[in-house]
Amino acid sequence: MNNQDIEAAKEYHESTKLAYINLSNKPPLYKAYSGLPEIPLPTDFTPPQTPTLEAVGSAPEIPSDPPLHMGGERLDLAELARLLHFSAGVLHKRQLPVAGEVHYRAAASAGALYPVEVYVVTGDIPGLEAGVYHFSPDRFTLTQLRKGDYRGELAAATGSDIAIAESPMTLAFTAVFWRSAWKYRVRSYRYCFWDAGTILANMLAAVRGGAGLPARLLTGFVDQEVNALLDLYSEREAALCLTPIGIAKAATGTETSGPISSIKDGSGQGFEGEISYPEIIQVHAASNLANQQEVLAWRQAAANGGSSAPEGATNTPSSVFEDGNPRESQPLGDAIAGRGSTRRFARTNISLSQFGAILNNSTKPLPADFLAGESVSLLDPYVIVNGVDGLEPGAYYFSLVQRRLELLKKGDFREEAGHLCFEQALGADASAVVYFLADLDRILGQYGNRGYRAAQLEAGVMAGIAYLCAHSLGLGATGMTFYDDDVTEFFSPHAVGKSMMFLVALGKTDEVNRVRPFRSKIGVLLDSLARGAGQRLGGST
Repeated sequence: MNNQDIEAAKEYHESTKLAYINLSNKPPLYKAYSGLPEIPLPTDFTPPQTPTLEAVGSAPEIPSDPPLHMGGERLDLAELARLLHFSAGVLHKRQLPVAGEVHYRAAASAGALYPVEVYVVTGDIPGLEAGVYHFSPDRFTLTQLRKGDYRGELAAATGSDIAIAESPMTLAFTAVFWRSAWKYRVRSYRYCFWDAGTILANMLAAVRGGAGLPARLLTGFVDQEVNALLDLYSEREAALCLTPIGIAKAATGTETSGPISSIKDGSGQGFEGEISYPEIIQVHAASNLANQQEVLAWRQAAANGGSSAPEGATNTPSSVFEDGNPRESQPLGDAIAGRGSTRRFARTNISLSQFGAILNNSTKPLPADFLAGESVSLLDPYVIVNGVDGLEPGAYYFSLVQRRLELLKKGDFREEAGHLCFEQALGADASAVVYFLADLDRILGQYGNRGYRAAQLEAGVMAGIAYLCAHSLGLGATGMTFYDDDVTEFFSPHAVGKSMMFLVALGKTDEVNRVRPFRSKIGVLLDSLARGAGQRLGGST
């Protein structure tokens, strides 16, 4: 390289340009196919009427030795349409003066970018023939990608998992990475799992509580085989989770239909103007499972796991929480239809029973392949309580084994909560903020890089369930980003060595639900120190 190699300066300048946001290359929110059969979904279904706290508290799971006729006969096209609508569908549309037409979906999404796509791999069910389908939320249709029963291929990719092999259908959840990276760049990889988690929270509640069907979350599978079956550009869109639903009338087995051919036509995929972030490609590739042996090893690692939760804080714990009275919560369909991320919390207390119902129900063990044996979670929840009746303001740790809230330190930490929540008033004004941390060293040592996916996904599901519970009780909720290491430091020494996965703030939505300008005293102090006012604090004179 020499002085006349002018590409170096040009490349650097282009890569370091600043802009608030580039609307010219915003990816489309919906994926489209051309020339493939499209099946309209019925819309005359009844919203789930089960009280939300009952729906999220229900846990029918596909057992290891399932009886036949366990729910499979209730799964038809109408029921599938209902599940898709209340988990990932468009609930309503509004015309706004500046933004134009805005679509409001069933589950929360960071920046309303909705990077998660849903696919259906099914055998013959009433109203729908066997095949591989893509769900189009905007048109409320299924696009048939492949005709025929491919459940055997999917089962083979999961190491012949019994839940996949004996379910009438499986929902596959993928992430279009660029759709979120457009705004959130490298950090967006985390957001894809959070967004998948909120959709899965809705889906689990609708399936297990509303439809009364068993379901399970599978994150261990041969990535290349699943992505090929769904016909994905795997460096741009990749499968995150498989969810088998119901038990078939007869076992489907694991017979396959032969080689999987590509059907890509390159249209409507939403990659035009894409900016590549190698870190996202690298971390996802590093957590891929290459064959069935690696899938079985993953499953065995989960079976050998146990709770990472450190038990026994030094302070006196509060009372054990109960699930709450389901009759006090709205029907699940109403809670989902009325859900929306809170933009401003009123600085008012919520009741202990409300807080306890949200915290207890959102942190129950998930029906997931990464939790087996004595393992109840990959996560450790911590809480800043600002305004909960009957609880002293302070920092707490919630024991998932004892179901007990343990006081770590007393005090008014509203300023700290606002700072930790990326300098946002929502953290300071909320009645409580729940932080999901994880011992990544332990998780990665046990599960490999794949464990990182699982921890992020579990945090998203827990936050999504908290959303549902809060809204069903007349409260508000919102997820936010955060200052990672500052959160760990705040809850230390109890949280030493742990990493932040996600958080959710809870409280009463303010009548004026608009973002409030905020600057914490901590942020002001840090800015002041950065300008040199605190130079001597570092030991220099």
